[in-house]
Amino acid sequence: MIIGNEFSNKSKLVLKQIGQISEGDINKKLSVKNVNRELELDRTEIKNFLEYLEELGYIEIVTIGGPFLYGHIKITDKGLQKYTNLDD
Repeated sequence: MIIGNEFSNKSKLVLKQIGQISEGDINKKLSVKNVNRELELDRTEIKNFLEYLEELGYIEIVTIGGPFLYGHIKITDKGLQKYTNLDD
């Protein structure tokens, strides 16, 4: 569970990683394993962040399964817009 109403720094890091790997392509299926490679979050953390980002409409969970519960995700138009507007 993500607590607080601000888009947290960790949420930004996760969305930045997703945005970079997607290369601006909303149709590209991204492996959650590849997304988490640099983030090094544990299974519960990455699951919670992905669910949170999906609730906000920034990503779509495409497949279930694999070491992180979710196998693949896609960034949405809304997520891509948020990613491009994130401060560094």
